[in-house]
Amino acid sequence: MARFEDLKLLPGQPMQLEFDGYSSERDRSVLLGYRPNHSIIVTTPIINGSPMTLKLGMGLAVRLFAPQVNSACAFRTEVLHVSRAPYAHIHLAMPDTVVTGEVRKSVRAKVRLIVSIHHGPEFERQCSALINDLSIGGARVTAKHLPVASGDHIRISAQLEVSGVERIVTVNALVRSYQEEEGSCSIGVQFNEMNDADRVMLHAYVLSNIHG
Repeated sequence: MARFEDLKLLPGQPMQLEFDGYSSERDRSVLLGYRPNHSIIVTTPIINGSPMTLKLGMGLAVRLFAPQVNSACAFRTEVLHVSRAPYAHIHLAMPDTVVTGEVRKSVRAKVRLIVSIHHGPEFERQCSALINDLSIGGARVTAKHLPVASGDHIRISAQLEVSGVERIVTVNALVRSYQEEEGSCSIGVQFNEMNDADRVMLHAYVLSNIHG
């Protein structure tokens, strides 16, 4: 458990909002700011090009990844104020507590992410592949042909998108397994080096693709 202020979130922080009475889908939002003991200000989710219609007192659950504390976070709150000027935003009640849990490297997300695999001396060779199983610590990569073997070091680049924010992430990885299948092959990789900004984006991307 923690207080919202303890998360040390910055404006632009991606958030997922689950409004009571709507489908189980999580609507994307971005933190604009907050005032301790008063309210949290976030962007209004956009549905089919228009701001979502919301009512005062509507309950919701909020989920996010707080990079400063390396934790997945969730809390219950309600809509305090809805505004369309000068842009669509809402005020949420400040929660009494926030449930936090460190994101384990074993947590996996099912995705379909096109990536570039750089391999060979100085990573000078390149081919395209698909990640369909992703975690903070590694991934399963498939392609028609991957000229690598177990024990090889490779570099993976991909464009990730979380709540409208895009970033090209690059990570060095070690090939842990290689398996040939009919018409394709797959490798299991373990992530090694990446900079802090890429690590934060990867954490947020994995979290945003875990459903249930």
